[in-house]
Amino acid sequence: MSWNINEAINWYKSQGAPGDQSALLSLLKEVQKESGGSIPVDAVPSLAAGLGVKESYLVAVVRRFPSLRMADTRCLELCAGPNCGKHRALAEAAEKLRSSGVTVKFIPCMRLCGKGPNIRWNGQTYHGATPELLARLVSPDGKKR
Repeated sequence: MSWNINEAINWYKSQGAPGDQSALLSLLKEVQKESGGSIPVDAVPSLAAGLGVKESYLVAVVRRFPSLRMADTRCLELCAGPNCGKHRALAEAAEKLRSSGVTVKFIPCMRLCGKGPNIRWNGQTYHGATPELLARLVSPDGKKR
């Protein structure tokens, strides 16, 4: 039998979701697991409708818990470890990208210190990152602006 999101929603609703936070988190973790490691953006409307909550509420819950991850196609993660975190120009360039719809997250040390500064763009890790690399990755055509 294959996994079905509507069956999962109904089961977790019977367990108290969305009012019971542990049931809601269990549902979101299951969706994440069944979707390959992140919650698909296109699953949020189904989840919200099935649970009777706003989409923005579910997105806020996902952002609140580090173990949950949205499948964001414009997500930039910067290593904030002791070595990579020293590169202020990179962090400042990343902060400027927020206004263009990019999700920017500062994450704990990636444990790749000898190759830093390190970033992850849409799930792919890049070493020796520079503000120019960020601009190139974020631009729609993948070229320098």
